[in-house]
Amino acid sequence: MVMGKSDVKRIQTTLEVVTDNLDDLVNELLPGNDNAKELVNHLYEVISDVCSVLENEIQIKANNQ
Repeated sequence: MVMGKSDVKRIQTTLEVVTDNLDDLVNELLPGNDNAKELVNHLYEVISDVCSVLENEIQIKANNQ
């Protein structure tokens, strides 16, 4: 299966929704826990970075074809 940019966006959106739900749980179950909040924020950053790398790799492959 060949992955395209739309696939990456769909994956990113899904992961962001999951992370939003995790953020809600952290806020509800661990209010005021800065470490948990920082972990969720880091997860958002990782998702963004990974999806950027995937998009770049897709673009490189498209340019090489």
